[in-house]
Amino acid sequence: MSGPDADGQARTIPGRHARAVLRLLRDDGPTSRIALAERLGVSPTTITHTVGPLLADGLVEELTTPGAHERRGRPAVALRAVPEALTVGGIHLGVGMIRAGLTDGLARVRGVRVAQFDPRMPAAEVLALAAAELRGAMAADAGPAPSAIGVAAPGAVDETGRVNTLAVNLGWREVALADALEAELGIAVHAEHNVRAMALAEAHYAAHPVPGGTRAGRHDPGGLAYVYLRRRLGLGLVMRGAAARGGAHGVSELGHIQVDPSGRRCPCGNRGCLETVTSTVHLRARLEAAGVDMRDVDDLDILTHVDAVRGTAVHEDFVRRMAQGLSIVANLTGPHEIVLGGAFTVAPDRLFDDLAEATARATFPLVRPSVVIRRAGLAEGGVAGAAAVALDATVYGPPVL
Repeated sequence: MSGPDADGQARTIPGRHARAVLRLLRDDGPTSRIALAERLGVSPTTITHTVGPLLADGLVEELTTPGAHERRGRPAVALRAVPEALTVGGIHLGVGMIRAGLTDGLARVRGVRVAQFDPRMPAAEVLALAAAELRGAMAADAGPAPSAIGVAAPGAVDETGRVNTLAVNLGWREVALADALEAELGIAVHAEHNVRAMALAEAHYAAHPVPGGTRAGRHDPGGLAYVYLRRRLGLGLVMRGAAARGGAHGVSELGHIQVDPSGRRCPCGNRGCLETVTSTVHLRARLEAAGVDMRDVDDLDILTHVDAVRGTAVHEDFVRRMAQGLSIVANLTGPHEIVLGGAFTVAPDRLFDDLAEATARATFPLVRPSVVIRRAGLAEGGVAGAAAVALDATVYGPPVL
């Protein structure tokens, strides 16, 4: 699986059993053939026939490891996935920003290129710029050619993963981004709502401390909610290892929950949306009005300045409103983890703790003890998220439940 077929479409891992094996090896680590057969509910012969082509293609290798799912007698020969044998591309489209790079089979990002664009630019020009940035990353990379490309797209994406149906902050409607990028790059493209893509990557590929050690790459059956704050406020959900699509249009719009009916007009047309009182655009304006010098301050550093004016309305309003939004997420979805990304990843510990405490107070008592709020563990969450979408579509398939 080193590149596209002659018609430009990426070759996918053939057969549901092969995908299931690769997903289990990704999530559980080295595993014997017998254990794989038991886990998937198939015969050892089926596993042998499934694993053979994966070994031949270099996607799986054998390890003789005593203690790795062994039974009585001689040590079991475990199978290990070889994520380095895979390459996919990832494009993160934000409001005025493009990040593009390559990853391996564990969504480990390399060679990221960044470009800025005017949010008023036509979608076709933005996508051409994104393709150029990914081509630049590919030209500088020594690994295998990408077999597929994922896109973490702003706003709603249809169920086919090909059309960006609505991106309010860019003024996009029914943009066929997969068609456009495939025409530019000649590689199959799979798109997803950007924050839902980040949630998928965080659930499967982020390493972070847990009691007794470090967890990485294993989804929590209780679910994960990813909240991304920058120029917009987005939410993505992962339930039982799969990205959860919300409603008829596949979006979970935390940022457009109305919190102040008489508040500022939102780009969506409503008034007083949560995004209008928590986004970095709003916070920058509030800080400047309070006399804080915001020249040359990047959006990612906004929360450092919010923390610096502790005790003022700017700080108190942000914590109160943001906690209101996070408590709604906790009460409605009951995730085991709420992961905060974007500007939250570099927020001061003190502000992060303020927010976690305020959220706990606003959350239903029965739900409160089971929800952990933590920072995102992936530095390039958007690119990794885009890659995670491509990997699920072409390599790993749906979760093994």
